[in-house]
Amino acid sequence: MFDRLSIRHKLIVLLGLSAALALLTSSIIAIYSTYVSESKASLRVLHQISAIISENMRAALAFSDSASAKNMLAPLHTDPHILFAAVNDESGQTLAEYRSPKLAAETEQSFKLALQDKRLNQADELGRQEHFLERIVENYMSVRRSIVFEGKPIGTLVLVSDTELLWTKIRNFIYMQITASIVTLVMLLFLSLRWRALFTQPITDLIAAMQTVATTKNYHSRLNSRRRDEFDDLYQGFNTMIAEISERDERLSKLATTDPLTGLANRRHAIETMQTMATRAYRKREALGLIMLDIDFFKQVNDRYGHPVGDQVIREIAAILQASAREYDLAARFGGEEFIVLCDGSTSENTVAVAERIRLAVEECRIEYAPGEFMNVSVSLGVFSTTPQENPTIEQWIHAADQALYRAKNMGRNRHALA
Repeated sequence: MFDRLSIRHKLIVLLGLSAALALLTSSIIAIYSTYVSESKASLRVLHQISAIISENMRAALAFSDSASAKNMLAPLHTDPHILFAAVNDESGQTLAEYRSPKLAAETEQSFKLALQDKRLNQADELGRQEHFLERIVENYMSVRRSIVFEGKPIGTLVLVSDTELLWTKIRNFIYMQITASIVTLVMLLFLSLRWRALFTQPITDLIAAMQTVATTKNYHSRLNSRRRDEFDDLYQGFNTMIAEISERDERLSKLATTDPLTGLANRRHAIETMQTMATRAYRKREALGLIMLDIDFFKQVNDRYGHPVGDQVIREIAAILQASAREYDLAARFGGEEFIVLCDGSTSENTVAVAERIRLAVEECRIEYAPGEFMNVSVSLGVFSTTPQENPTIEQWIHAADQALYRAKNMGRNRHALA
């Protein structure tokens, strides 16, 4: 399904997924870092309380004064997060305890079992840990501190607190992080919608240009770019490619429609143009003229002077046709020494006038076939003119003009005959 998305939508999806992954990773790291720092902060507070109590508890332990010890633990009720506290002498006997009213019996028992761990009760372990041990689990955290008098341990203090405040801070941070991530993701997606044009617009412009060229075959369209990045190179490459295609298309079109010797239209192009002219003449109810001509005694020119001179004569006649025909007429080489002129919107009288202009121009032309050597040639012309009817028969018109051409030859050449 992703393959079916457009480039702009793929870019938005990829940007959204990348941003979401980055935000998720950063959030996890931030939450873990916050948990570590807040855990240390919570334990630090518990350490501070236990240090104060330990300092005040030395005299009570030294004299085994249970009442004083209990009085020193009594102020702990002002802190709702302290769950349990106990002072033990060096023999392990409990001198005083404090229990929070919200401490459940089974929870207290679990505390005591945990605190009876041999590792926690070993004096040498406490010594290695700088006279305290700490522990934090999901529901509570504890500090076990050695009470020292004149450099010797005389007892221990155990202080247990819940982790409610810790988890409240963590939850609040998670909520804040989620909110910030959502807001950031929404802003990134919004900005991606606004900025996607920087990346996708050049691509869509290229696609639109290619579709236009493919549909219209207009190879003259160009893409303008003010960019200074790789897309500008892409634009310039597209323009260069289209220019080359246009040039090649023009060459191919010229080859397909032009006679290579004379530069006139070839037979195929002449017939196609005649069909177009006939359709337009029928629609406008106008006349259409057709002149067919060939060079008189052209075989003798080839036999006497050779084919290169014959080609030169053909080129000279082609130049005369171009100069004598009207600007909106079409002159074409029909084959060999035979030519045709299509006279658009031309009556019989106008077509005859064009034919005579061509004949006289050929008759007066002196063709230099060698330095200082000249020759004259003449042409015979068949003239046909009609107002096309529906579904015009082009072949019949050509045949009629060709028959008129043969009559002109039979009448002595160097003349025109009207079909």
